[in-house]
Amino acid sequence: MTPEAATASCLPLPPAVSLVTGTPGWVWVASVGAIGQGRAVGDVRLPARHDGGLRRVAAGDRVACFAPDGMGGACFLAVGQVLPGGMYVEHDAAGRAWACLPVAYLPSRPVPLAAVLDGALAAMGWGFSLPVGLTRLDGASLDAIAAALVGKAGAGGDGDDSVMAFPPVRIASLEGVD
Repeated sequence: MTPEAATASCLPLPPAVSLVTGTPGWVWVASVGAIGQGRAVGDVRLPARHDGGLRRVAAGDRVACFAPDGMGGACFLAVGQVLPGGMYVEHDAAGRAWACLPVAYLPSRPVPLAAVLDGALAAMGWGFSLPVGLTRLDGASLDAIAAALVGKAGAGGDGDDSVMAFPPVRIASLEGVD
């Protein structure tokens, strides 16, 4: 699935849900296809045998979706908030079991990693060294990712403007990296 198709299939936040800024949250690291599949049905998913990571995520937590294989390089594809309802297991067409949590995603567009990453973390290979799964991230960094992803698309625009809306702050630290 292309990043554009993944973007088009996202489920919007219900009117009563808003992303709380400044609070820590999670980065879901997966392929463009896995993230697109999760966005299409409104969840974050990991193979069922790796469900321990999802057990640490609570309703109300923010989740940013990061694909190392997106847009010819690493990019963030979406940001959303975990909804109440708890973890459930779903099986795909190939019979694989997935542990899932319901997530409401904001309308967004793909943003290259370089648009939100500061130079020091880029030199450390931040995006390329993240393990597939969930990694804890500090609130300011999630705010920067959300600002870059939502840009004009989240403000009622069409999301097709060619000027990248850079966030007011850049990713500064990982918190409790697993």
